[in-house]
Amino acid sequence: MRIFLLVTAMALAACGELEPLVARPVMNDAECRTQTLAAPEVRRTGRELNADNQSNVRRVTSERNEAERRIYEDCLRRRGLSISGGVEPIRQIR
Repeated sequence: MRIFLLVTAMALAACGELEPLVARPVMNDAECRTQTLAAPEVRRTGRELNADNQSNVRRVTSERNEAERRIYEDCLRRRGLSISGGVEPIRQIR
């Protein structure tokens, strides 16, 4: 019985949502955050989302997060502000 419960718990844990490969950027600057979220490239990624396919959700979310990071950091550079961190974010192999 214990083995059955263990296997069931492991199977349920495996059914959870997949996390995106790229983390969402922390956007502290209000002006750049507004520009980023309104950008056509960011808004377009939501149209490709298929909520029934977790692999698709993971891919689209990762692509959106990458676009947000790139657009936000470009905005900060244009405004002459520093980008936090100092190292490029980790990108997992897909």
